[in-house]
Amino acid sequence: MRGVRQVALGMAFSFFVLSLGLVYWQVVQADTLLENPANRRLILMESRVTRGGIFDRNGEILAQTQIAEGKKVRVYPKGEMFEPVLGYSSVKLGASGLEGSLADWLLGIKRATPTQAVQQLFALPRQGDDVVLTLDSRLQSIAYNALKGKMGSVVALDPQTGEVLAMVSQPSFNPTNLDQKWNEIISQEEKKPLGEKQRPLEHRYFSLYPPGSTMKVVTSAALLRSGLNTTDLYQCQGSTIINGQVIREQNDRAHGWVNYNMALAESCNTYFATFGVQAGDQVFLSAVKGFGFGQTIPFELKVPRSSITKETMNPTSLNTNLLAASTFGQGEVLVTPFHMALMTAGIANDGVIMTPHLIERVLDSSQNVLFQQKPQPWLTALSKEEADKITSGMVTAVTDGTAAPGALPGVQVAGKTGSAEPGGNVLTHAWYIAFAPADNPQIAVAVIVENGGTGGGAAAPIARQIIQEALNQKVGDKSE
Repeated sequence: MRGVRQVALGMAFSFFVLSLGLVYWQVVQADTLLENPANRRLILMESRVTRGGIFDRNGEILAQTQIAEGKKVRVYPKGEMFEPVLGYSSVKLGASGLEGSLADWLLGIKRATPTQAVQQLFALPRQGDDVVLTLDSRLQSIAYNALKGKMGSVVALDPQTGEVLAMVSQPSFNPTNLDQKWNEIISQEEKKPLGEKQRPLEHRYFSLYPPGSTMKVVTSAALLRSGLNTTDLYQCQGSTIINGQVIREQNDRAHGWVNYNMALAESCNTYFATFGVQAGDQVFLSAVKGFGFGQTIPFELKVPRSSITKETMNPTSLNTNLLAASTFGQGEVLVTPFHMALMTAGIANDGVIMTPHLIERVLDSSQNVLFQQKPQPWLTALSKEEADKITSGMVTAVTDGTAAPGALPGVQVAGKTGSAEPGGNVLTHAWYIAFAPADNPQIAVAVIVENGGTGGGAAAPIARQIIQEALNQKVGDKSE
């Protein structure tokens, strides 16, 4: 009898442990499982759930489920323009991008209404929720067409709210009839004759690149905090030696006597390296941390962290040579275009970086608002005085410096170019960051063209088109 009792107790204990496991995964971790795009249960649920639509801020349809020949079909009226950020939803391929990360909303699972809860409980057919994004199709179209045929990315933000107005990666892909086109898309991942990869599935706004001279707006914070007098003159002779390391200007050009504004405008490497080293690694590391380096960006999609060194995300010190190279965006510095746009927006917003977001609101099938986004600050990178001084230098860069190709008639644009060396015998990556109007910023933009050469030549004209359209329509306004 004792043996039977022990077996019974053992079985009871096993059932108890199994029950705890079921409770943990079905209740405690339910949201985590549902939010995982690899969870095919979400895709299979669509046999009885009609996935909600995805719309831009003006109500234009970006993704919608339609019935064709008795079957549900996910359609994307804008084609590849919103890829890869929009992603796809397929029984065969799973889900990616926003289609994956927003599946709990789109399938009516997150914050389910009482009706949806009953329908879900009894596995009844039901309608998911609609998601309205902050993206603006008009700006997205301009960015997409301006980048077409190139490899690179554009990110445009409202600096006052953190709303993402445009987010483009090129090359991209058309998600319509994706199951049939998948092999063709995958084949585009192969190398071209010159050795570069098209990589249409890559989210280039989340790819890590050396920032080149766009980094100087961040280094500026360290210079200002070290007590630098921005009116003092420095003689640029085309190169300088710091701790045995030769720092060169682009094309070995000597800029002559420059103050802070002209050094930023002419993108003087030796000025920023010299005064950056004088400021010291602790002041520099404090400044970059304030801009979010080494930190996870709160966002609806996962953004890789930007970094100063390869060894650690948050170094406590830098040697002199690495510090000197880091001040003008070389060395080991890596940053995503998305983060660069955020940092630019922070300068525009008096030093405060707002939490970026793509979701504006979520509506149930009766168009009741289930969720409404509220702007929230993320980091205070600069004081207003520091932001004003950096803005002044960026304005000079547009009026009298390398950022001049981004100028607009009748509008004061604040901008900065970058030509980042990726390593190897290839052209530099072309960067351009800007915001406008400088005295009351409505839009902030970051553009990168891979191996595009100079930022002024390849990237600035793209940013100029986007800023022009944004200001013409009064950025963010809903179309009538």
